[in-house]
Amino acid sequence: MDEELPDGESCEKRAEGAMRPAIRRIALAGLALCCLTGCWDRTEINELAIVGLVGSEENKETGASIVYYQIVNPVAFSQESGKGGTSPVYTYKVEGESRGETGRRSAESLPRKLFTDHYQTHIITEALARKGLRQFVNFYERQYNRRSSLLLFITDSKLSDVMMTYTPLEQLPGRTLRALVHNTNMSTGRISLKSRVKDLVENMESSKCTMLPVISLSDSKPFQTIKRFETIEANRSNLVLSGVAVIKQDRMVGRIGLRDNGYYNLLKGETNTFFQTIKMNNRDIDLFANKIKVKQSLTQAGGVPVWNVKITANLAIHNNEQMEKLTWENLSKLTDEFNREVSETTNQLYKRALKKEWDLFGLADMIKSKRGSAWKAIQDKEEAWKDTRLNLKVTSSVNDVGEIINPYMGGKASGK
Repeated sequence: MDEELPDGESCEKRAEGAMRPAIRRIALAGLALCCLTGCWDRTEINELAIVGLVGSEENKETGASIVYYQIVNPVAFSQESGKGGTSPVYTYKVEGESRGETGRRSAESLPRKLFTDHYQTHIITEALARKGLRQFVNFYERQYNRRSSLLLFITDSKLSDVMMTYTPLEQLPGRTLRALVHNTNMSTGRISLKSRVKDLVENMESSKCTMLPVISLSDSKPFQTIKRFETIEANRSNLVLSGVAVIKQDRMVGRIGLRDNGYYNLLKGETNTFFQTIKMNNRDIDLFANKIKVKQSLTQAGGVPVWNVKITANLAIHNNEQMEKLTWENLSKLTDEFNREVSETTNQLYKRALKKEWDLFGLADMIKSKRGSAWKAIQDKEEAWKDTRLNLKVTSSVNDVGEIINPYMGGKASGK
């Protein structure tokens, strides 16, 4: 017989009750272990071909897709390797009947598993961009590991040369191109950060154009050996920004210069900085605009759409070659000249875009979104956006004149 406890409960029942919490803890621990990821399916880094840059073109004769994969070589950046003369990247060319096939056929030439999850830059030839990027976008958007922040570049140089070029200072070309976009945006505002696949996709089904940077090889031939890093000539056979491609829906329809694109970004309100050189008294003055504010509205007058844009900016004088004192009157003339030149040049760009039938500013979509009987009559008119007038007002003020107010006169002050 079981020994009876004072409360009438047996030892066996008491032991059973004490074990239940322990069993529950073991069950919970087992369940947690089942949710943990193990190491049985891990892939070592030396088994991956990590892609840093991709280039796409089309075989002119067969129409097949050609893709260049630029693979990062981790050994070149390893402090433990101690090896000199190691290439930081290797470029593989793969050709297939379709874009999907090129990825599969990479296994035939790459000794490692292709890994494209982290690449951030893609270059497309001008010929392919003018033919249309619809197939590229549809293929890219179907990938589960796609990156919406992927930067797109158009090149007017031979793609094989571009993909086989070493870049100085920053040894990964893909990272170099991203740095060029960000640095140019910060220093002059002539390239917008909205040069991604995401931005192209957003404008695919509208009349609004997408602006993508154009990259070019500075020389006729690339520098294809690692001796590139042993020369001081940084501009020799280097990749440089040379313009901006105008993409209408999925097709390249033209291009503009970097300077004009700065005015486009300013008018569009897609830049926080702007660089402008003006002339006063036949002397150059370099101005840097910051704290830029842009207000836009679309109205109509006499049955014609009017796009109202007001731009305000603070100016910093980076260079002043005038040989006179910087007075309040001089500063007033300076801001007036800045306002006039920005207004005139921007109006010229706007009129040129309308003439070429480039809806750079999404005017057609803005007109469609308007409500009211007055707008209904405008909307019934085919391509009414081409009649839209630009009402632009530019105001500025100088808030930084530099370390010195008045110039050093030197020999001129003594009459020499």
